[in-house]
Amino acid sequence: MMSTQHELSSSTDDILLPLLAQSFRPLLFDGQFSQFQQVQTIEPTRDVCAMISLTGPVSIMLVFVLDHALAWRLMQSEVQPLGLDENEEMLEAVLGEVTNVIGGNATAQLVSGDSHIHLSLPFIFRAAKVRAGVGDVQILRSSLCTTLGILDAYYVSPAKLTFTETV
Repeated sequence: MMSTQHELSSSTDDILLPLLAQSFRPLLFDGQFSQFQQVQTIEPTRDVCAMISLTGPVSIMLVFVLDHALAWRLMQSEVQPLGLDENEEMLEAVLGEVTNVIGGNATAQLVSGDSHIHLSLPFIFRAAKVRAGVGDVQILRSSLCTTLGILDAYYVSPAKLTFTETV
């Protein structure tokens, strides 16, 4: 397993792309996630955002930025088989759970030996602009483009984000 930041960043596609594909499977009806590419900024947010951080021997923030139609499709795929109500609160709960699963699975793949990685609680927010923290921050982005909209997955290391304003 991996233990250094350099090893992690060089294997982002190997670790995260399968987790994204598995966790966001209901959204892969007409596309797939792109390879992670280095970008300079986190693009302006879409309708719904989720983030979770992993800290310890690594420092990573995962940010998922979705168009509302994609977030709604994800929520429907999870709640319809259970007969649960489809509403905005359920949308946030489902997105939080999916984010937590991705973070937990990433943590499980990154733990080696006696290393411990702390996984934060998922944070769901709407219509806020975020920027990577001050200093030397690596930002990688993978995108899923579908007929319903776009989902951008960001990998930010070290795990530092700032909310700059509400839109």
